[in-house]
Amino acid sequence: MDKYICKICKIIINDNNYNYNEKTFIHKNSKDSIIQCPFCGVNSKYIYNIKEDYMGILNKGNIYLDEKTKLILDHAMKLEVFNGDFYKKASNLVSSMELKEMFYQLSSVELMHAKIHKNLIGEKYLPKLKDMDYRKYKKDISFVEMANERERHAVKYYEKYYNDICDDKIKEIFIVLSNVEKEHIELTINAM
Repeated sequence: MDKYICKICKIIINDNNYNYNEKTFIHKNSKDSIIQCPFCGVNSKYIYNIKEDYMGILNKGNIYLDEKTKLILDHAMKLEVFNGDFYKKASNLVSSMELKEMFYQLSSVELMHAKIHKNLIGEKYLPKLKDMDYRKYKKDISFVEMANERERHAVKYYEKYYNDICDDKIKEIFIVLSNVEKEHIELTINAM
């Protein structure tokens, strides 16, 4: 298998990780067909064969950030950390093995989204947010419904602030991450 790199999260995809987080995707990668980044979930349009020229790989050096955009990215980072934390904790509280796996992998994808925002604004660390306790929820369906609402909220956030972003590359990131969240909405609907 050739090696690939994701334009959005910049992680190398190879035969050891092409199917990482596969429970979070409706369509699955194979060694012969990489259709989504297994780390951040973006589609194949943003995945390049390492042997090829992948000009345009995003890096902080060619992105302009005004204060408003930095604030929007900071809030997006916190939203994704909050959702990643929810999924990690939910994976330990649900009874269904399938939901445990899906939520654990969703945690990984959401935290990758947070890291993308962190890198864009030049932060060294992800923020530590208030520790939430979800043990009061006893039924798996409650967690699935909360997951669905969180994904809808993330999509609304990306759409609401899209026009306030000062840089076209960051706007593109908002679009592709919103599309990943929309797939997560579909996953949660299918789990109900």
